[in-house]
Amino acid sequence: MILPSVIAALTFFFMPSQTMLYDSAMQEVVNLPAGYFVLQSDSEAPDGYIKVTYADLDGYVKADDVQAVDYTPVTKYELTATFTCDNDGQPVRLRAAPKKSAEVLDLLGSSAKGRLYGSVTGEALIKDAGTDWYYVSIEGKRGYVYYAHVKADDIPPNIIEKEPTTPADAPATKEPKKSDDEIGMPTTAAIIFIVALCIPVPFIMFYLFKKPKND
Repeated sequence: MILPSVIAALTFFFMPSQTMLYDSAMQEVVNLPAGYFVLQSDSEAPDGYIKVTYADLDGYVKADDVQAVDYTPVTKYELTATFTCDNDGQPVRLRAAPKKSAEVLDLLGSSAKGRLYGSVTGEALIKDAGTDWYYVSIEGKRGYVYYAHVKADDIPPNIIEKEPTTPADAPATKEPKKSDDEIGMPTTAAIIFIVALCIPVPFIMFYLFKKPKND
């Protein structure tokens, strides 16, 4: 018997639009990109939420924001988008939350580059400059960088393909029957050859044991 938790661990959910990932305190972490998938990681979650994994991120998504699928997608998560620091030669602060008062986790060099997960709305770090922050990973640390201090890749659309599946009870593939050419001499030709070898024997025996005529 397969336990429900095992079944849940194999369930992928499609994100038709940007989907907010929440942490265990139900605080917003990042908007995950549309067109990709999250994997249900546990059957236990608060009402209205699903506990999921997205690449190396764990958290919760609202059940109404995603759609369960009955297949395993080839491309599950977006893994290629990057960000590059671009702050007029000044270091960029990697923060624990998308706001100016948040803890500074690291000072990134003027051209440091790392992985981009997505964006989230936070405080305007520069007056009238916008409230977007990027959730990123660099050298093993995850945090937020202000959008105006970096250049970020556009997240590419996902090409949704299903991983091929082979039923467990599928019959084994039979070897195709070999033709006469593949085997060697055709069967009919072999029979004719044997008969041809046998026909001269009586004649040979006749001449060998034929009694010579008396002169």
